[in-house]
Amino acid sequence: MNLLDPTAYEAVRRPLEQAHGLPPACYHDAGFHQRECDTIFTQGWLMVGRTDRIPDPGDFCTVGFGDVSLILTRAEDGSLQALSNTCRHRGAPLVKGEGHCRAFSCPYHAWTYKLDGTLAAAPGMQDTANFNLADYPLKRVRIDSWDGFMFVCVSEDAPPLAQWLGDLPERLAMYGFGTMRTARRVEYPVACNWKVWVENFMEGYHIPSVHRSTISRQKVVNMPEEPGRGEYTAIYERHEGTRALLQGDEGFGPIETLTGESSLGSRFILIYPNAMLAIANDTMWCFEAWPEGPLRTKIVLSSCFPAERFERPDFERLASHYFKRQDIVVGEDNDIAEWQQAGLQSRHASPGRFSVKEKIVHALDNWVLDRVLGIREKQS
Repeated sequence: MNLLDPTAYEAVRRPLEQAHGLPPACYHDAGFHQRECDTIFTQGWLMVGRTDRIPDPGDFCTVGFGDVSLILTRAEDGSLQALSNTCRHRGAPLVKGEGHCRAFSCPYHAWTYKLDGTLAAAPGMQDTANFNLADYPLKRVRIDSWDGFMFVCVSEDAPPLAQWLGDLPERLAMYGFGTMRTARRVEYPVACNWKVWVENFMEGYHIPSVHRSTISRQKVVNMPEEPGRGEYTAIYERHEGTRALLQGDEGFGPIETLTGESSLGSRFILIYPNAMLAIANDTMWCFEAWPEGPLRTKIVLSSCFPAERFERPDFERLASHYFKRQDIVVGEDNDIAEWQQAGLQSRHASPGRFSVKEKIVHALDNWVLDRVLGIREKQS
């Protein structure tokens, strides 16, 4: 089938109660994946972790997706910078991983760049005609932050981050994300398409079966929230206690600023396309889903707590209970994602009907189609 033919998705476009899921090829076809890279991952804002990952001038980390390779760093003035991780001389990457430095020096020919990307030295170029250091800075990419979350955007045409997020910062202000700190960051390689993992995270239909011995024991009422103004969607779950611990484990008390519905349950937010926030009434953990091809995804988990929790003498002991829950439940999600991916690649796989509990899966699939098929551009 032609995966770029809008008529192929008539059943996906129906209302939830009548709709089918995406054709299985959308989860493994290389051409469809490339189209997603071209129309989604390079055309909007992508969360790249928390700002405390690079707290001080000279701190840096790297991030890559598709044909994009970036250095995220703090310049000498404390500003966030997103720089291309490719030397302006012969294209070699400058750094890998994360660390601290006073400048970026290319390991190939030692061209050296300041923390803001300015070319500071180019050994052996003094006899090259009309060569000026100022003409060869590292290319910059847009970077912005919200309450401790970092975002990058490769496109110059996308709206500002504030417009992308819409009213989400206002809706979540009570949680005080800006005063939270990251306790740990974990990466998981998963053999599945990025949409498989994100779709699973944003629906509770699988919890009684996949998580039957862990989080399914807690009684919850799942209520998708009305869509707001911005590129996101959300679920609210009402329940007793916290959603962030396994039954019987001790944790921290509720976040002191919470009142009303927020103090009585949890929220799960998808910031399109690949950032997910899990917000309990005592903690927040977030995920990034980075496609590494049509069949592989890197999942990044950051676990955060209010800053004052870190001052408690029992912080490490109590935090370990949250990490235990995350490790077990994320492991279950990773396993089922790989299991599903194998089935989607079968010649006999076909789109199934949606449960009403899969409202956000349906929303994500249609959000993806709008961009892959170019419908959003035609409407704007």
